[in-house]
Amino acid sequence: MTIPTPRIHDMKGVYSLIISNKKDQEIPIGARGPIYFKKGYWIYVGSAQGTGSTNLKNRLQRHFRKDKKIHWHIDHLLIADVELIEAIWAGTDENCECVIAAYLGESDLFQWGPIGFGAGDCRTSCKSHLFLYKRSKDVIATLEGVFENLGLIPRKYSDLV
Repeated sequence: MTIPTPRIHDMKGVYSLIISNKKDQEIPIGARGPIYFKKGYWIYVGSAQGTGSTNLKNRLQRHFRKDKKIHWHIDHLLIADVELIEAIWAGTDENCECVIAAYLGESDLFQWGPIGFGAGDCRTSCKSHLFLYKRSKDVIATLEGVFENLGLIPRKYSDLV
């Protein structure tokens, strides 16, 4: 039996952005100033629990656009010399981005990113919502496994567009 892909329109959910940084570099992150980012895959964990412009579809589309108003930490990173290569998402009414962040932070495959990055509105005192993936391959499969281990059905953004 095949599980149908849910409609992403007006859906709430959680996601992980996979960002490729091809070189060690300092990137200015708004008022925080320049932050050093190692070469490799960086994973940003976010959620979209609203409707309209803040639903899952619109939030993900916004992340993949270069032309946007810069508001969040992740916006500063995504307009830098990096490549957003994929997003893994799951539909859920539960705001579980901090659960995913905690899972990644406890895993040997990920390293915490800059303290407080993307976690300004975090209610569970996460260190960060940005992580460096310690391997050089299988990042998509690894994140899909994380979602599955947490009882979520992972989907790829690229399968929707």
